[in-house]
Amino acid sequence: MGKDFGGFKSILIIGLGLIGGSVALSLRKEGYRGKIYGFDLNEYRIKKAVEMGAIDKGFTDIESIPWDEIDLVILSTPVKTFLTIAENIKRYLRKDTVVTDVGSVKGELVKKLEEILKPAVFIGAHPIAGTEKEGVENAVVGLFKGKKVILTIDHQDEHTERIKKFWEDLGSKVEIMDPFVHDFVFAAVSHLPHAVAFALVDALIELSKEKDIDLFLYPGAGFKDFTRIAASSPVVWKDIFIENKEEVLHTIDQFIKSMEKLRDYIKNEDEKKLIDLLSESRERRLSLD
Repeated sequence: MGKDFGGFKSILIIGLGLIGGSVALSLRKEGYRGKIYGFDLNEYRIKKAVEMGAIDKGFTDIESIPWDEIDLVILSTPVKTFLTIAENIKRYLRKDTVVTDVGSVKGELVKKLEEILKPAVFIGAHPIAGTEKEGVENAVVGLFKGKKVILTIDHQDEHTERIKKFWEDLGSKVEIMDPFVHDFVFAAVSHLPHAVAFALVDALIELSKEKDIDLFLYPGAGFKDFTRIAASSPVVWKDIFIENKEEVLHTIDQFIKSMEKLRDYIKNEDEKKLIDLLSESRERRLSLD
């Protein structure tokens, strides 16, 4: 079967940031021939998205959007805004419109969105792709090619098959996952690393005060690589941490236990346990490559 991007004829992307912009540019690159509209409260982002050829037209006013044309809506704003947006757009949606998202928190949020948007269909989606940069101006063509996209659904039907095909035609590898399992998994592999990166930079800020030395004048490649994601959007990550609070706190607690274990081995000069911990960590990290 050729590329039809789920058969959607007219797409509205709400939120013209890095991910929303990358979806639009990637659709164009892969041959999507339908209309792509954008909505954002930031007029600069709309203007930039049009200049880049990412969207056909943009709007800052919900009422001005040609809703009778739209058969797919993609929520690409900070996750804490999703419920308010859903409440604001539901009266404009056609009954056959599919609404999806690109957020990294699911769980109870998916269930709430499904209820709010009825009779339109909501399908949670999370592309495992991105950079630490913000804004449509930093959008990347082909950002999702070869990357996983998680659909958080409890059944499959014609609508989920369309969203699956949409992402596959962008070159993604689609997996199905329970929304609550999703939040546990990505609290561990995504949200915790961001929390650690932010906290590590904060630690250096405090240590710099201790000796009145600007430690940020001396970082090597390791520090820069490790903390790259601490350059991510504070607004986006504030929302993620709060919306997935229970799972994030659980992973932080486990990380603290692991740090305390490492601290004890160093304090007690327990070379065997230190070697065992470092070796196991090294092997698991190497397995990712």
